[in-house]
Amino acid sequence: MTSESSVRPILVSIPHASNKIPEEVKEYVKLSENELLGYTDLYTNEIFTIGNVYLVKSEASRVIVDVNRAPDDISKEYVQAAEGVTVHTTWDGKDVYKKEPSQEIVDLLIKKYHNPFHEKIDEFIPHARFLIDCHSFLPVGPKLKVDKGKERPDINIGNGNFTSCSREQTVFFRDFFADRGYSVEINFPYSGKYILGHHCHRRRIPPFLVPGIQIEINQGLYVKDGSFDPIPERVQEFHGLFENLVDEFAERYCPS
Repeated sequence: MTSESSVRPILVSIPHASNKIPEEVKEYVKLSENELLGYTDLYTNEIFTIGNVYLVKSEASRVIVDVNRAPDDISKEYVQAAEGVTVHTTWDGKDVYKKEPSQEIVDLLIKKYHNPFHEKIDEFIPHARFLIDCHSFLPVGPKLKVDKGKERPDINIGNGNFTSCSREQTVFFRDFFADRGYSVEINFPYSGKYILGHHCHRRRIPPFLVPGIQIEINQGLYVKDGSFDPIPERVQEFHGLFENLVDEFAERYCPS
C-alpha cells in the first residue's frame, strides 16, 4: 500500500467514466447501461488512472447524476442546450426515463452520488497543489453545442476561461500535447464546469482551493469509428502519455 507521504500533491478527478445506473432509479430509467455508454467519457478510467496521486472517480452515469454540475442545477434539459445535475433528455433527444423520478429521489441521488464525490475532493485538497479534471469528448460537435457539426481538436484544455490556473501552467499543458503533434484548443469547445469552478483558483488557497485544469481527449483518437470499442494500443498510449504529463508537471511545479 502506498503511504500518503509518497503520494504526489496532484489530485486527479474522473467524473464521467461510468455508465452505471444507480439502484434508486433502475425501475425508472428507459436507457440501458449499453446505451449510456454513448454518453460516457469512454475509457477515461483506463487512460487517467495512475499511481501516486490523489484520485476521485464518480460511480454513476453522468446522465443520471452529473458531478460536474452544481447540485442545485436541477431539471434543465439538453433540448435547451443546458445540462443540469439531472436531465430528462439526452443531448441527442432520447428520453432518459420511462417515468420521471420524484424530487425526493433526485435529492437522494445528489446526496448519495454527487455530494461524496466533492467531499472526497475536499478531503484531498489540503494535501494537493494542483487538480487535473479528466474527460474525453466526441470527435464532432453535437447539434446542441456551439461547434455543432465541426471536427474537434485532438486535445481541449480548459482553465475556466482563465480563472482556474496560471497562464504559465496553461501553456505547459498546451505545449506538452502540441510538442507531440496533437492539435490543441484552449477553452474550446469546453472551458470547465462545476469541478473547476467549485474547487479551483489561480492561487492555492488552503484548505479550500487549488489551481486546476480540465483535459479533454478526442475519442476519435482511441475509439473505433462507429462503435464504443477501444483501440487498445491507443488507450495504453494515452495512459502512458498522461503518466508522463503528471511526472513532468509534478517535477516542475510541485518539487518535493
